[in-house]
Amino acid sequence: MTGEIKIVNELLLDSYGMDVSKFENSFLRKSLNKRMSAAGIDSFGDYFLYLQTNKSEADAFYHSLNINFSEFFRNPITFAYLEQVILPALIEKKRQNKQKEIRIWSAACASGQEALSMAILFDEIIESSRENISCRIFATDINQEEIDNARKGEYSATCLSKVTLRRIQTYFTKHLDSYTISPKLFKYIEFSVFDLLTDKCSCPPTSVYGNFDMVFCSNFLFYYKPEYRQVILEKAGNCLAPGGYLITGDSEREILKEHNYKEVFLNSGVFRRQ
Repeated sequence: MTGEIKIVNELLLDSYGMDVSKFENSFLRKSLNKRMSAAGIDSFGDYFLYLQTNKSEADAFYHSLNINFSEFFRNPITFAYLEQVILPALIEKKRQNKQKEIRIWSAACASGQEALSMAILFDEIIESSRENISCRIFATDINQEEIDNARKGEYSATCLSKVTLRRIQTYFTKHLDSYTISPKLFKYIEFSVFDLLTDKCSCPPTSVYGNFDMVFCSNFLFYYKPEYRQVILEKAGNCLAPGGYLITGDSEREILKEHNYKEVFLNSGVFRRQ
């Protein structure tokens, strides 16, 4: 840890009880630079003094580390593969085994776009095939505010940039400059607060026992130091059902390969344990 990052970490922990040591150093540095710019301060020494005497700035710095950007169908290749290959195969597997439920965990779900994208895919398949199977999506985030936003289901047009016009017309209602998701999709999803780094349980308590057919760990692993990435991936992996899939963001594919996962289709972001 660089000297500046180290003393900021010590100050936040000792003065405000905020532990940022789990985050990767380059990410902390970028966040530090952004907060200095926002505060109009050029010198690290001046910013450090400002941080010492300003609890609201400490809060702003800490909250800046909780990246909550998301969008529907964020990685088109991933969702196309899930739609055309993985979900139909899972439904067929469940049918053969006389099982009635697909279980999915969307970890660090932010305001719910990832989980709702999966709900749209499943709803479309069920509507077209009339399969007698259900889907439960457990969407979790550490931030209560994000979970509250997910439950509201209201999104800006920028979040829908990768949603087809047909899906927008089917699953969204426009209100001025925002869009509201169809209430029918919430029957598939249970939103709850969950800390991925807690040592109290390995899977969301709302899911009771895990056993997920898919776990999404997408677009947040690279914010953490390697040892914390390992904790998250072990937790996610231990919650997978036999033969289950771990799904990650495009920029995190190499991380999964380093942790004994194999991509099932090139550039898909869909992995299985080797």
